[in-house]
Amino acid sequence: MRFLTKALLPVTSAALLSGCSVLGGSDAPGDIAALSSNGLQTITTDGGHTYLYAPMPESDRSAVAITWHTDIADLPVNKESMPRVGIDLMLNGGAGGLAAEEIIADFEDLDAGSDLWVQPQEISGFIVSPKEHMSRASEIANLVMTQPNLEERWFKREKKTFLDSAAERENKAAGLAWNLFREATLGGHPYKRFWSLQPIEGIESIELDDIKDWHKQAFSSKALTITVAGNADIESINSSIDTVLTGMPDSQRKPMTEFEGAQISDQTILLHKPDVEKSVLLIVGRLPARTEELDVPVQLGVGVLGWGKQSRLFTAVRTDLRAAYGFGAGVWNMTREQRVLHLSGEVETGKAQDVLDKVRESYENFRTKGVSLIEFPVARKFYVQRVRDEIKEPSSVAYMMMDAKLTGFSDAYFPSLLGRIQSQNRADVNETIKSTFPEFDSMLKIIVTPDANAIEGACVITAIDQWTSCPR
Repeated sequence: MRFLTKALLPVTSAALLSGCSVLGGSDAPGDIAALSSNGLQTITTDGGHTYLYAPMPESDRSAVAITWHTDIADLPVNKESMPRVGIDLMLNGGAGGLAAEEIIADFEDLDAGSDLWVQPQEISGFIVSPKEHMSRASEIANLVMTQPNLEERWFKREKKTFLDSAAERENKAAGLAWNLFREATLGGHPYKRFWSLQPIEGIESIELDDIKDWHKQAFSSKALTITVAGNADIESINSSIDTVLTGMPDSQRKPMTEFEGAQISDQTILLHKPDVEKSVLLIVGRLPARTEELDVPVQLGVGVLGWGKQSRLFTAVRTDLRAAYGFGAGVWNMTREQRVLHLSGEVETGKAQDVLDKVRESYENFRTKGVSLIEFPVARKFYVQRVRDEIKEPSSVAYMMMDAKLTGFSDAYFPSLLGRIQSQNRADVNETIKSTFPEFDSMLKIIVTPDANAIEGACVITAIDQWTSCPR
């Protein structure tokens, strides 16, 4: 279990659709107007930690978001999933000699909480609290960060959870499809093992002492980025940040391991698994890195293409063919520089070829002709509303600010997003879609299915490691 659910907005598809940013504008209600009039501030604490602050006077709480810059590639080979086990152990195993339920109860008594998660190049976390309880909430968070119990009995439980999850992926079509994608495009890069939870033997070899060694190196009071949003006064926020980071080593940020992203070829690979219940299609192509100019139009395009029941792909496959349980599109940010566009869904095995043909037709029509006159104003209005919904909570605002900052966007991007969305015109958006979305025939098509003959001309394999036998 995590520490808090009430005040915390997790990273959701809606957040991704909104570009992971926040907005200001003259027609913006409530806290958006307050944020716009107060402006963003860059502040440094007494401890020397600089952060970006978005005042939200009308809010009932504040959120502090911190990202530690670290790289899982520094870990022992085949143990790259260690941070995922370690963070869950920190969150679920108690701290400072207190049991996990005591930590959770303390946060609940304060109407506050925190969360923590890891990606290959960073660890990110939140503290969310009413301003009167910021000090105590920060003390608890510091205890969890610097003095986790890391006990053997909890370690065994978390390790078993990961082993079960890794094994489950190998029994489900969707898990197999993504693992095959990573195997066929990332080579021997350690990030592949982090995402795929493979090899199983690597997880099995992790010991509690490994977790303890990782914990000593993972967090620093120097190599980090901080964003804050809410109604607390500056003095309280400064004290909160300094308290959370007390006791952490002052190691500097290390250079990140080179990562060229997915090396995608135009293959069609069918993984034959007679025991899977449903067939899964996964189609993946590269997108350019996020920029301030491309971010909004790309997000609009992905939304119209494959987000929700009115999207092009869902309508084409589910509504028209009645051949899928759901079909859509999304963007996976592998790192801040490397990302891919994916089209995917569970489909009726007997209609898998029809679905692939229909997706090709629908996608290429969309890529070349773009968003229609009827779709565009609806999509833009929906985008604006989703962003407005996102910024109602300081936790969401702090996360969005963090995402924009880590991506390399200027601070000016944050308060100007509403204007960016509203100023979009259909011609420019469609030109962006045409120039950035990969051609369908250049994308990797993966089909996991119980029918070896489901797709004409596919390279048929029966185990993931056989993908190298498929012509490129």
